[in-house]
Amino acid sequence: MPKLTLSLLLVILVAVIGMGGVLDNLFSQYQSQSSNQSDELSPYRQLGTSLALTLNKQQKPEQFIANWQQKDELTVTLVHLDDFFLPDSLKQSFYAGKPLVFETDNNISMHFIVPSQQKVLIFVIPLVVKETSNSAFQLLLTALFYLGILLVVLIWLYPLIKQLSKLRQTTKAFGEGQFQQRININSTSYISDIESEFNHMAERIETLISDNKLLSDAVAHDLRTPLARLRFGIEMLQETEKPETRQKYQNHLSRDIEEMERLVSVLLNYARIEQSMMAVEQQSIDLNELIGQCVGAVADDDKIINWHAQGTAMVNGDANYLSMLINNLLGNAKQYGDKEITLRVVKNGAKLQFIISDDGPGIAEEKRSELLKPFMRGEQAHENPGYGMGLAIVSRIAQLHDAKLVISDSAELGGAEFCVIFKQ
Repeated sequence: MPKLTLSLLLVILVAVIGMGGVLDNLFSQYQSQSSNQSDELSPYRQLGTSLALTLNKQQKPEQFIANWQQKDELTVTLVHLDDFFLPDSLKQSFYAGKPLVFETDNNISMHFIVPSQQKVLIFVIPLVVKETSNSAFQLLLTALFYLGILLVVLIWLYPLIKQLSKLRQTTKAFGEGQFQQRININSTSYISDIESEFNHMAERIETLISDNKLLSDAVAHDLRTPLARLRFGIEMLQETEKPETRQKYQNHLSRDIEEMERLVSVLLNYARIEQSMMAVEQQSIDLNELIGQCVGAVADDDKIINWHAQGTAMVNGDANYLSMLINNLLGNAKQYGDKEITLRVVKNGAKLQFIISDDGPGIAEEKRSELLKPFMRGEQAHENPGYGMGLAIVSRIAQLHDAKLVISDSAELGGAEFCVIFKQ
C-alpha cells in the first residue's frame, strides 16, 4: 500500500507541475503575440506626430485641418490645451511631446500636443486593436489542464485495474476449490503487498486443508488398530473367568487406551499450535540462551552433544513454541543419530540460522518434503516409537515465526542436517 500511495501522489504531482508548466508557457506565448498587435498603431502615431509638427508651424491650424483630406475611418480634431484635462502624472510626458493613447469600447483616440498653438491634436480611429477576450482561451486551457490530469491518472489506473482484475479472478478460482492458484507478483505492482499477503493466505489455507485430510486419514488409520485390540480384549474378558487371564487382558486394554490418549493429545497439540500462536504476543528472545536451556535439560550418556553459545542471537517469537521446536529437532537427532550431535547458530546478513546435525543414516532427498507432513515417518520408523508428528510440528512452528525449515545432509557428521532460517 505505501507503494500505491506514493505512486499516486507522484503521478498527481508530476501531472499538475507538467501540465501547468506547458499550459503556462502556451498562455505566455499567446499573451506575447497579443501584445505585439499594438504595433498596428505605429502608422497613426507617426502620422499624428508629423501632423502635429506641421500644425505647430501653421498660422491658421484650424483651416489646415479643414482642408485635410480625411478618411472615413479617421477623424482629426483640434481642441484648446486648456480644455484638455490631464492628471499631473501624465502632464510632464505629454508636454514633452509623447503622444497619449486612450481606448474605449468603440474606438481609440491618440492625442498630440501642438505647443506653439496651445492646441491638442486628436486622432479618433476605429478600434483596430481589439482586446481579445481571454476568458474563452482561459476556459480552454483550464479544460485541457483537467483533461490532461485525468488522462495521466487513467494511465496510472490502468495497471492497477488490471492487477485488481487478476486478483479477483484468482480469488474466485481459489474460492471454487482450485487451491493451487497463486498470483505472480511483479516488483512494479502497486498492490504487491496485498498480492503477497493473498499468496501467503492461500498457502496457509491449502496447508490447513491438506493437514486436515492427512489428520483425518491418520486418525482413521492409527486409531483402527487400538480400537480393534480393545474390541478383542473386551470380548475375551467376557469369555474368561480366570483371574490371571482377566488381569492380562485388562492390562492390554489399559495400554491400548493410553496409546489412544497419546495419539489424541498429539493431534490436539498440533491442531492448537496455529491458534495459540495467533493469540501470543511475540517477544525478542535470545536463541542461544534458549538452546542452552534445552540442551542442559537433556541427559544422554550415549551421545555427544556439541553446543557452544557465542554471544547473543535475537529473534522475535514465543519462547514456549521455540523451545518445542528445538526439543523436537534435538529429540529427532537423538533418536536417529549414532553417537554425536552438533548444534550451532550462524548469522548470515539479515538472516539467522539454527542448525542441528547428527551422524545417523540421514534422510533421502526425495523423502524430505514428505517428512514435514503429519504422520509421515522415515525408513527406520519401525525401530523407533512415535507418530511422525515431530517434524510436522517443527515445520508449522517455523512457518508461524516467518522462518523456513531446510533439510540437507551434514557435511561434518554425515547424517541429517536441519536448518531453521529466521528473518531478523
